[in-house]
Amino acid sequence: MTIKELLLQEIDSTPDELLTDLLSLVRSLKSSPHRQLNIYEQQKERIDYLEAIIGIRKGLESFDLGEGIPADQAMTALQQQFNIPPRL
Repeated sequence: MTIKELLLQEIDSTPDELLTDLLSLVRSLKSSPHRQLNIYEQQKERIDYLEAIIGIRKGLESFDLGEGIPADQAMTALQQQFNIPPRL
C-alpha cells in the first residue's frame, strides 16, 4: 500500500470533527503571523501523528505478510549488537 493510499485510508477513518478542525486550521493561515506560528506547531503535531499511524500500519501489514522476526529474537539480536547484558 502506498503512502498516498494510507493517507486516504486514514482520512476516511478520521472523524469529521477532526477534519473540520484541520480545514479551519488551513483557513486560519491567512491570519496574523503570531497565530500562524501556533497553527504551524499544531499542524506539525498532526502530521507527526499521521506519520506515526502510517508507520504502525505499514509495520502491521509487514508482520501480517510474514515479514519480520519475533520479539524475543529481535531483543536477542539487539543485546548482541549493542553488548547489552541479558536480564537476570
